[in-house]
Amino acid sequence: MDEKIFSEIVNVSSAVAENSKVSVLRKQSKIIVEEILSLKSGVFIIAGLRGTGKTTILSELKTNEKDSLFINAEVLFRHSVNIFDFCQYAISKGYKTFLIDEIHALTNWEKDIKILYDETKGKFILSGSSAITLKAKGSELSRRARIFQLRPFSFREYISFRTKIEFPQITMGDILNHQKRKEIEKKIQPYLHYYSSYCQFDALPAAYFEKNKEVYINILERTVRYDLLSLREVDSAYIENALRAVKLIASSSPGELSYSGLSSSLGVGIKLVKQLISTLHQTGIITLIPPAGSGKKAIRKEEKILMPLSFRAALCNHHNLKIPEGSVREDFFIQHVGKCTYIKSGRERRTPDFLFENVVFEVGGPSKGHSQIKEMNTAYVVKEIASSYGEELSLYLFGFLY
Repeated sequence: MDEKIFSEIVNVSSAVAENSKVSVLRKQSKIIVEEILSLKSGVFIIAGLRGTGKTTILSELKTNEKDSLFINAEVLFRHSVNIFDFCQYAISKGYKTFLIDEIHALTNWEKDIKILYDETKGKFILSGSSAITLKAKGSELSRRARIFQLRPFSFREYISFRTKIEFPQITMGDILNHQKRKEIEKKIQPYLHYYSSYCQFDALPAAYFEKNKEVYINILERTVRYDLLSLREVDSAYIENALRAVKLIASSSPGELSYSGLSSSLGVGIKLVKQLISTLHQTGIITLIPPAGSGKKAIRKEEKILMPLSFRAALCNHHNLKIPEGSVREDFFIQHVGKCTYIKSGRERRTPDFLFENVVFEVGGPSKGHSQIKEMNTAYVVKEIASSYGEELSLYLFGFLY
């Protein structure tokens, strides 16, 4: 390999690493760093949405790993350099640990990393979009790789960063227990004024540290224009349809979205809409909630489409659209609770929203009534701030689940 090209790639990559440094690592990142540093060799994959702090973790590891080299895969791609050839050349120069950022930018990276690791038993730490997890698990690398999922800030993490007060993580059992819930609410209530800034601007670490509201638009553009290429062949029309689809999703209220509706609004077929939704979900830009039941038992055949927090508000503000507050509440709930199913039928409006481990949750605004959960054994109405105990829960409590 040409030494001049090698040096240029290293220098540009090093600048990326330097720009990603922050004064304080979030706790989730510290845990990942400590675990990777404790092991002498292996393949480690840090997956997640752009802006969650993956590059920051690699930058921190570079500072602490001997004979390490940070490489931005997008720089390799621009220079048309193969990761296998690059690493082999670097190994000949004495490097033993490789920190490869945005690995999804490269084709067949999983095969190259497998061969490199098998030959050297070195240390390969990779980062990329959520889609790289699927590629790793579907390859022979699955038996060798330790995978970490890096999520956006939880509301708990965000308050801790803003106040320098460490709040303990709670469980769903704590939220559903009347006495524990009262104790937790008493401790949290003085800090609820952070709820609005968290939902609208700061749920993504990159936005919080950079203090730039346009970071979400930049991440969306880069994700759609570059990350989709790692999942399928796309042309300019596909990219523009993806961007239009995300804008429609961001401005839609709960219950408004459907594949047929998106098809009509975009002027494309249902098949293409399903492809767009699937690839956007794999990048992490949207979240899909599967229907309750399976097969013929499914109440609703289509997934519910939500978004990571702050993206919806950022997109609506950018395009001068009204922010659908009901959708923001559901984004908040799903981001913190995780694996739920969606039980609201498109035909019947008076069924509740989400099912989590046999507990039913109806997420709504201040005036939300209890009719949807009437006569259900374990069911709750979730509001931003509950007006009564018993069947009502405050939404912010779920922000302390991780």
